[in-house]
Formats: sequence, structure tokens, C-alpha cells
Amino acid sequence: MSILEFKKVNCKDCYKCVRYCPVKSIRVKNHVASIIKGECILCGNCTIVCPQHAKEDINDVPMIKVLLERHETVFALLAPSFSSYFNVSLETMSAALRELGFADVFEVAEGAYMVKSAYEKIIDDNPTQTWITSCCASVNYYVRKHHPEAAKYLLPVLTPMKAHAKLLRERYPEAKFVFIGPCLSKKGEAFENGSNVSAVLLFEELEDWFAEKNVRLVEEENFQNEPRLSRLFPMSGGILATMRQRPELNYLPINGFEGVAQTIEDVVAGKLPNCIIEMNFCKGGCVGGPSFQRKHLGTVRGAMKTRQAAATTRYDEDYTVPEEISLESVIKGRRVFSLEPPEEQIAAVLRQMDKFSPEDELNCGMCGYSTCRDKARAVLQGKAEITMCMPYIRKRAENYADKIIESMPSGVLSVDMSLNILQANPAACEIFGLPADSLIGQPVHTILDDSDFVSLLASDEDTVSANVFLPDYSLYLEETLHVNREANLIICVLKNVTDEKTRHRRAMQKKQQAAAIADEIVEKQLRMVHEIASLLGETASETKIAISDLKDTVITEDDDG
Repeated sequence: MSILEFKKVNCKDCYKCVRYCPVKSIRVKNHVASIIKGECILCGNCTIVCPQHAKEDINDVPMIKVLLERHETVFALLAPSFSSYFNVSLETMSAALRELGFADVFEVAEGAYMVKSAYEKIIDDNPTQTWITSCCASVNYYVRKHHPEAAKYLLPVLTPMKAHAKLLRERYPEAKFVFIGPCLSKKGEAFENGSNVSAVLLFEELEDWFAEKNVRLVEEENFQNEPRLSRLFPMSGGILATMRQRPELNYLPINGFEGVAQTIEDVVAGKLPNCIIEMNFCKGGCVGGPSFQRKHLGTVRGAMKTRQAAATTRYDEDYTVPEEISLESVIKGRRVFSLEPPEEQIAAVLRQMDKFSPEDELNCGMCGYSTCRDKARAVLQGKAEITMCMPYIRKRAENYADKIIESMPSGVLSVDMSLNILQANPAACEIFGLPADSLIGQPVHTILDDSDFVSLLASDEDTVSANVFLPDYSLYLEETLHVNREANLIICVLKNVTDEKTRHRRAMQKKQQAAAIADEIVEKQLRMVHEIASLLGETASETKIAISDLKDTVITEDDDG
């Protein structure tokens, strides 16, 4: 069963989960991240940093509710860090848990006492060996999977959760045990054989359950508990503070991944003799665990509350466990197997990312990997994609953009808010007959009337278009201006329509000439018509007179006869 998974969300290609994963156990494929379960150490970092809240772990609340509904005897095993998280006493927390239906509440600090006692015995029997505490499950997973050569230095003792559950199993063989704490890795530990733990609740999951059932916890700034030294376990140095220390040994607390990783390397290399090393994967110890980080609770405050909960620094003020129970735990290493890619393959991937020399390897870490070479290895191991390299993608995008602009038939000018030219494509240079270096950096008014630019900036519009004539260049241009106020940039697109205007002007001239010729022809025709009409008028008059005379003659002749 998967303890930690990714929800299907809109991944924003931020790679924060990869960046903050200490063992790079996250695979990115087709822009979707997934957890490599065999390599994950359940530190919970990815659940904290993901801006999309895409990481989710299994939630045991439904199963616990079923157990309670079936009237099973269910006991709460309460991690000692609860007092730092909830700021309440054991008595207050126990009452709240009983309201949820738990039969009783036990402090895992009792198991911590058993563990530290086992540590002391092993150290007494092997006083010259360097030892590492094995209370932190994430440290144990890290050693097992990634540094199995260091497993022999881990104290072979159960964790406090397992030790306490084993003790209670002896006392209550039929009961179910639910561990409540701040650590995601405990969910993985509960699934291991012999854990005796049925379910694990994170503190924030318990808070949600309280809210659902209207169980109110009122913080108690000055809460008091009966003194128990082993309640110091959750803070950095707390484990060592509970132990009887031998003067010839160095007792050293280490917390946080960087310190843990370097210290393990030093231990294996034999650089830290005669040391008892307390290791916590979270900075500040358990009070810096995932639950505390999500709630933004500081580790210094957590340490103060832990001391308040312990209410003692005396070695003799602690638990007593009459039972003799074996807490032996053999931690075997199971190294994650991965081949180191050959150098030529790494170089080939680097070339695909446009990294041809060490100077090209920016090692910016934006992909989530510390170096470009680490990223290349991850690509070859199937964990990463070439496109996760942001400088590569940006350069490729810029090259594509440049090629598009350069190939555009229209002139394109990029102008800043001070109206200085930042970029000019070849078509723009051709329009003005000027080389790019003589345009870039110059005020735009040296080639264009900048009044349209000023008007655009002063308006609420994003785009304006106009037809302009440049008498200095004898050019007619169609001008489109677009302002990107976020980028502080104005894009000017120019289309040279001079030839079209010239052809149009010539066509108009020809039309005008044709019209003038037509007018002249009409005028001539009218003159001819008038002349013809005039001639016709004279002829008609003469004809009328002649006919009249002829008529009179004929009539006269008839009268005489």
C-alpha cells in the first residue's frame, strides 16, 4: 500500500517537490510528478512545499472510526510532542481523545524511556563503538535505502512507538493501538511486520477530527504534568539529555538532512570515533516535523514547550517499566540500485540541453537538481525530462520568438516605456533602409512620429492602429501599436503600403485623365450638335420659304385657269 501519493492536479512545473526531496525519489514524466516508493524515506518535505497541495498521505481516520463503531478496545499512543503542538496538558488531551471514543490514552514517552535504557545498556557493553540513535524512522529509511553501509552504526533498538506498542501488547493482547504524532514516516513504520500499531494519526488529522466532533481544546500556556524526563525526546538533543553519559564518549545531536547526510558519511569514513550521535531528520527534532511545519510552529518554541511538559531535568524523575521486554531490532540495508551512467551519455544529455562546456552548466537548481550533471543523470535514470531545464526552455522559447519575429514580412519594433527602440527585425530595417545597430537604442521619434505611442500610453487601450505618412522617407505605413504594461513593452508592427498607395495614386491619376478626356469629347460632341442644329435650322427655314413660294405659285396658276 502506498503511504504517500500525488493527487491529479494541474502541476505548474515548479519542481519544488524535486528540489526539496533530499533523496530525489520523485519522477517527473509528461510534466506529472510521481513518487518512487522504493527510494522514498517518508520525510514529508514534498507534502509541505507543494504549492498545489498535490501530495496526500493515507488517512486512517475512517478505519479508526470503524474500529470504534464496532466497539473495539482502541488505545491512543500519544507522541510526547503533542504538548508542543496543542499546548495542553496530558490530562486535557486525554479527556479530548476519550470524547472521540478511545478507551484510554498512553504516552509514548514511556516507550522512549525503554529505548533510552536499551541504548545505555548497549553503549555500556560496546563503549568504544560510535553509535547512531534509531528513534527517527526517516533516518532509518535513509540508512537502509541509501547508505546501507552505515546500518551497523544504528543502535539495534526498536523505535519508541514500536517499543511502547510491544509493551502494551503484552498488557492488552486484544486491544488496537493508534499512534498519534507529527511524523509521516510513522505511517510507513506502522505497516512493518511486528509494529503492533493498527493506525497512525498526524496531529493535523486529529485536529480535523476534533473539529468534526466539536471537541474543543483550549490552550493552556502554563500547563503542568507530572515530571517525566523522557518527554524530552521530541526536541533536538532531547534523547541524549535523558541518557546516562559516559565521560570518555562524545554525545552529539545532529538534525536536518544536510547534517544527517554529512555525519553518516563521516561515521562510515571513521572520522567520528567514540561518538554517540542523536539523529533527527527534521530540523529541531520531532517538534520540527511535517505537522509542525505546516502549522508554522517554531522549533525554539517547541523546545520550550517540551521542557515544560517534561517538568524535570533529573535523571531519576522518569518512568519505571517492570516488564522485561526485548527491544532488539536488526536494521538491514537494502540499497537502492541505480547504475551510474557513462560519461559519454551524460555529455550527450548535456548537449541536448545546449550545454557544451562547463561554462554552460549554470547549476541554477531550477529543475530541482543541484547541478546540471545531476539533472543529466536523472534524465538517463528515467526520473527527469530534458524540458525541466528552465534556462534551456527559456533560450529555446526566445530563439523561437526571435525566429518568428525575424521571419515576419511586416516590420516589428520593440519599444520600452521611455520610447527607446529595443529590437528591430530585418523587415523594419528594410523599410527604413537602416541597419539594426543604428536603430536599437535610439528614440523612436528618430524614425516615427511618437505621438501615437504617447497617446496609447496615456489611454486605457492596449492596441491602436493608424495609417501614417513619413515624408522624410516618402513612405506610407499601416501602424499597429500594442502595449504590454506588465512587461513595460510596446510592440510596433509596420506594414509598408507605399507601393499600394502609389498604385492607387497612379490609378486615380489615370481615372482623372480619362475623365478629362471624356469631358473634352462630350464638349466637342455638344459643339457639333449645336453646329448641326444651327445648320439644320437655317436649311429648314430656307426650305419652308421655298415651299411657301411654290405653294403660292401653284395656287395662283389654278386661279388663272
